[in-house]
Amino acid sequence: MDLADFKSLRRWGDLPRRFSHLSRMAYMVFLAVTGLFLVTLSWVFLQPPAVVSTSSSSSLEHAAGKAPAATPTIAYDPTPTPELSSVTIHHSDEGTSHVDHSATPLVKPDGMRIVGVIFYGRRDRASLLECYLRKNLVSYGGWLDEVIWAANTEDTDDLTYGEHIAGTQNEYTFLPIRNENGGDGYMNIYRHAFTEPDTIYVKMDDDVVFIDQSAIPRVVMTLVNNPRALLVSSNVVNNPALGWVHYHMGAVHPYVPEVRPNGDNLASKQNGIWRASELPSWSGAEWEMPELDHFYSLFGVNDRTNVPLHRWIPTRNLSLLYKTPVAKSEYNAFGNNLHFWPLAAQAHYSLLQNIEDRRLGRYFMVHGSDEEAVSTWDMNGSRISINFMVIKGKDIIDNLSNLQPDDEQRLTVDLPTMLNRAVLVETTSVVSHFSFGPQKNLAKTDILARYHNYANQNICPNAILEPEILLTTDKMPELTLNSASTLNIETRLET
Repeated sequence: MDLADFKSLRRWGDLPRRFSHLSRMAYMVFLAVTGLFLVTLSWVFLQPPAVVSTSSSSSLEHAAGKAPAATPTIAYDPTPTPELSSVTIHHSDEGTSHVDHSATPLVKPDGMRIVGVIFYGRRDRASLLECYLRKNLVSYGGWLDEVIWAANTEDTDDLTYGEHIAGTQNEYTFLPIRNENGGDGYMNIYRHAFTEPDTIYVKMDDDVVFIDQSAIPRVVMTLVNNPRALLVSSNVVNNPALGWVHYHMGAVHPYVPEVRPNGDNLASKQNGIWRASELPSWSGAEWEMPELDHFYSLFGVNDRTNVPLHRWIPTRNLSLLYKTPVAKSEYNAFGNNLHFWPLAAQAHYSLLQNIEDRRLGRYFMVHGSDEEAVSTWDMNGSRISINFMVIKGKDIIDNLSNLQPDDEQRLTVDLPTMLNRAVLVETTSVVSHFSFGPQKNLAKTDILARYHNYANQNICPNAILEPEILLTTDKMPELTLNSASTLNIETRLET
């Protein structure tokens, strides 16, 4: 047989091997194409639908007309439901980082009873708080069914003023606390005010000077939606444990004191000044901040008690922020944010700027995906001041014997550990607390007047119950406590 015939046979014999090789190649190509197709298809289906957002609603109440309409932008908004109370619609566009209340309505659940309890004792601060609480009463469309003014004071004028304002609204109750054991005033408030197991209580200090319009609904719904939470705090400006967080979130701006103050430039109830945009820019030489212990030396005085009445002004230079008091912030309930008033002053002026700029979103700590975004901060065993918090009546009643000698330590550290419960901060619930004991020099600023003027113009227009007016004999309206309030007082004190 010719050799050429053998070569032909070998070629025919190689065909199965060649077909096998080609089949493997085709199979691999098929898998690659199919995989790419499936990945692309999954990406398309997992994208949330784009909707056009045509509204921008401030978290603040502006009485002087409507804000300019926002330019329509593309936004991915989750479906608004009451269950999304801790989900924040957080737009990144400049000027719209606040919660869009029109897109996330919060409806008070049927049958839910909510009672505010004020640890009251200072009339000069409480007039501002009353203004905000009035707007949050059920009769005004709010969520508060009742507000108890628990008076832990023996000052006659404070008692008279508290009794008067409690008579101005049907939902108000005046509860003078009898300090039977001396020093147990706050415990008597817990005993006589927190009496309904199924009620949600909003415990607040009397020097709360700003409450965002959605603050109470949001903090309440976060408690409802988190059964493991023992309590939920609002996101309180001038709360030592949160000051460091606000600084790092970009909510605090560079402000320094005007060390040669002119009294004519200070805010007062008479001139209505409150806007940060009307303040001059600091124009001094290179800013050098003294030690916090000797901050008073900036004013040319030799003692902190001699600091003059003054205002703070913005540097409008972000690079100087790291040389201002807030740079000394600590994540510590007993740290610099508690003990040194300059940090609190800077926090207050920054909030007023954020209010004017409609940028309360700077305080929101939103994390997670668009579909599962949460806005709570878990204290995880760290202490937090309870200036404005919500808790169920049952959790107070069941633990009354465990609240002494330090209710704040017990409620935010000890009891959560004992009961395996959480303490949360609802960061979209923005509230401002004026001062702590070590921050006495805040009274040497015009901050309180600025908060007053903002509320008087935007929250309760010309309707703040001024103690200096109401306590004047010839202007004191006749007091008519409703019968329900009187009954509540007697009933609580007998228990």
